[in-house]
Amino acid sequence: MDIHVYTVAAAVAVIAGVGAALILRKKPSAIWSPPRELEPSHPYYEATCRAQIDVARLTREEKLDLIMGIGWQGGPAIGNVAPIASIGFRGLNLQDSPMGVSIANDVTAFPSGLNVASTFDKILMEQYGAAMGKEFRELGFSIQLGPAMNLMRAPAAGRNWEGPGGDPYLASVSASLIVRGIQSNGVIATAKHFIGNEQELFRTTSSSNIDKRTFMEVYFAPFEACVREGVGAIMGSYNKINQKYACSSPIVNELLKSDLDFRGIFMTDWYANYDYMVSDLIMPGFWRVPVLPKWYNWTGFFASWPLIGQFFPRSPWHIPEARLNDMATRILATYYKFGQDKPDFPSMKFNCFKEQRKTGSECSGRAYKFNEQSSAIARKVAAASVVVVKNERNVLPLSKEKKPKIAIIGEDARGPKCLNEFPMRQGNDGTLAQGWGSGTANFPLLVSPFEGIRDHAIGCEVVSSFDNDDLKTAARVAADADIAIVCANADSGELILALMNIVEGNWGDRNDLKLWHGGDALIEAVAAVNKNTVVVLHTVGPVDMPWFNHPNIAAVVFAGLPGQESGNSLADVLFGDTNPSGRLPYTIFKSRSEYAADVLYWSLSWTPQINYSESLFIDYRHADQHSITPVVPFGHGLSYTTFSYENLHVSEVYRCDNKQPSHVVRAVVTVTNTGMRGGHEVLQLYVTFPKAAEEPPKLLKGFEKIWLEAGETAEVEFLLDARLDLRVWGIDTDKWKHIDGIYRFMVGASSRDLRVFVDKSLNFPEEWQ
Repeated sequence: MDIHVYTVAAAVAVIAGVGAALILRKKPSAIWSPPRELEPSHPYYEATCRAQIDVARLTREEKLDLIMGIGWQGGPAIGNVAPIASIGFRGLNLQDSPMGVSIANDVTAFPSGLNVASTFDKILMEQYGAAMGKEFRELGFSIQLGPAMNLMRAPAAGRNWEGPGGDPYLASVSASLIVRGIQSNGVIATAKHFIGNEQELFRTTSSSNIDKRTFMEVYFAPFEACVREGVGAIMGSYNKINQKYACSSPIVNELLKSDLDFRGIFMTDWYANYDYMVSDLIMPGFWRVPVLPKWYNWTGFFASWPLIGQFFPRSPWHIPEARLNDMATRILATYYKFGQDKPDFPSMKFNCFKEQRKTGSECSGRAYKFNEQSSAIARKVAAASVVVVKNERNVLPLSKEKKPKIAIIGEDARGPKCLNEFPMRQGNDGTLAQGWGSGTANFPLLVSPFEGIRDHAIGCEVVSSFDNDDLKTAARVAADADIAIVCANADSGELILALMNIVEGNWGDRNDLKLWHGGDALIEAVAAVNKNTVVVLHTVGPVDMPWFNHPNIAAVVFAGLPGQESGNSLADVLFGDTNPSGRLPYTIFKSRSEYAADVLYWSLSWTPQINYSESLFIDYRHADQHSITPVVPFGHGLSYTTFSYENLHVSEVYRCDNKQPSHVVRAVVTVTNTGMRGGHEVLQLYVTFPKAAEEPPKLLKGFEKIWLEAGETAEVEFLLDARLDLRVWGIDTDKWKHIDGIYRFMVGASSRDLRVFVDKSLNFPEEWQ
């Protein structure tokens, strides 16, 4: 009887599978239209013309092979597209991550994307991308799967550290400049994850429900900026957006490919749900098995089955020839656009799946391959991203001349017991310099805070205690020191496979905003006995700081996830070799309940609904709208010198050059270094729109970083493209519009420290409405 039941069940499953396969074969679910004809001035014109010629020479089967990766571990990289000999196509090799080459030894472990945003430094953003891109190129990778640009909507979200923080303007500038740097090497950058991927839990089944205005003004902004920069690839996310899977969503065709005329590759995330009428490249694709017919003849049958179906490509026979040609043309045109067909573009030099991860003493240290070309920029970015949020009694910078006795306390101050012990950093031992997941890189070396401070503190006595649980010893060591530096951290990461990527009970997203491993108790124990306590935090984002106003805590330093040069970059700032210039790219509130949004942790729905009900009001916008006083405001960061602002002037500039914005709003402010040493100042421009625009109270619309010697004065200029920077999405018109009226322009040192302002009446051309 049981056998009979199983036989019937199997037969039903097969029939259902065949039926579903036939349905999929005949019914594409998304609407596609051919791209408009390119003008000769278009950056993709020559590459597209060449690609169209080559596509015309391909058989349908060759085109199908071009759009489908060759399967997990089917090639030397994380993702691979097979060569096509008939047109001399060398294939594509795609590799994580946004902070360095993943699953490889002897590469640079750069600072995180959140650290890069913390620099507020446009030059460093591009240099960071260029340094990474150079390593990808030299190792033979065609496509870097980064940068990440999902926003910090919920502070506990697991991959916040990979992205650019809580403001869409900062995210747009940071992401697009990293893209520029990467692609300066001929490596294709990938803007990811498109779109609404702001948490890890339920990421493959949930629907991110975002109203059109919030979508366009907030979450779409960094992707639009990257398309305008010329990004070669965009990766779709796993989640649904407004009930439709992102890699199947009509917004890809309507907004990216039509409205923005994106001519690059739209690829799926690995095993994401997709539609051939939307996604151009399916990753990781499927293995080419010699003993079986070609993948496109049989995998569609299994693709329609529950559970296992996501691992099989869907039947491609329903793809219209025009659409298939478009997919193949996009892939080849991008390949040609970046010169990857040329003999000087390197071939892959290793197989990342066959490399044994170097751990502990096996790591190469300063002898690693890219040390001379990359470690200096990694250290510079890490130091520029250090944010001093509190510095009372001028306890910082530390003075080596006074030869203070320095206590270094906390397990986050020491190096890990075994470097790279945890695959993809899925563990928290010692100092935290990366989160976990696919967005990581193996460390060739890791300079701990203890090592960095010790090596800087020449002539000073340095003592330590690394056991977070031994509060008595920590207090004893701290009590006998002139300065007590206590280090603590909070980790998070990616939820790849549910049972394989849980770290200390956290499923990618953090369970709370507390410091890990008893960090709060350790800080309070040290502060109780030492009046010059300096707190150093290596965190993936905001944390609760119940001890922040303790009278003995003289300084609080956010170092983020600084990568391999952690200790060196921290010591550079603590001892004043680098005057701190990092600014916080998110807001820290007093309690978790004060944040605009939170992670959805629990749902019984087949499609959990993540409602972006906070609308435009995330991060500092939320604080402003609801009159909440944050613990640390967005954009805040202290220097070892001081600056004054005056004479803000705002004017309009009109141009006739088609290559330049036609209507520019120019703001100029005078800034003076009023302190005793040279340093960088980060000037931030915020704009308040007319009331009729119904925008948040103020929006970041510019930032400039300038170095001034003590006593030096300079004028700093902000140029706003009025058409792009001063637009709002019209709910009634379903298009961009511009609101005539009085705009307030404010310049200051943070979102809550605005020094000068000017009101300016602006009127926009009728054709913009």
